Amino acid sequence: MVKSLPKNVQDLFNDRAAVKVLSTHSPSSMHAVPLGSLVAITPDLIVFGRGIYNKETHENLQKAKANSELVSALAVKGGTAYQVRVKPMDYQTSGPILDKIREALKPIFDQMKLNVNDLIIGVWTFQPVEIIDQGMGPNAGKKL
Repeated sequence: MVKSLPKNVQDLFNDRAAVKVLSTHSPSSMHAVPLGSLVAITPDLIVFGRGIYNKETHENLQKAKANSELVSALAVKGGTAYQVRVKPMDYQTSGPILDKIREALKPIFDQMKLNVNDLIIGVWTFQPVEIIDQGMGPNAGKKL
């Protein structure tokens, strides 16, 4: 069942100053990576731009999708944090979502004198299923 993100959770995922982490798993280990491109483009859709170096994450997401497993997206800024358990939906190597992610990342890549189109090769889409407050305070661990 899709769970829409409240505005404050969506805003946190879209805040460039927030730290965002995607956690996946394989049969032998857990895998967590920081992803600046992990954003909530609508209340019902979280995405990230897959870079050429996200091989293990990509493989784990393919397995999670095939097995109908959830993965976790976490956004943190200061004492505010939300974990969103998400269902991997689709991997796209072209289209408007990938174009939007590349456009958003282009200034950062330009500063590093890198070509965003060569390094961001696809986009994963996710549906939020469960939202958990992971911030400091009495609501820590509570589901929204």
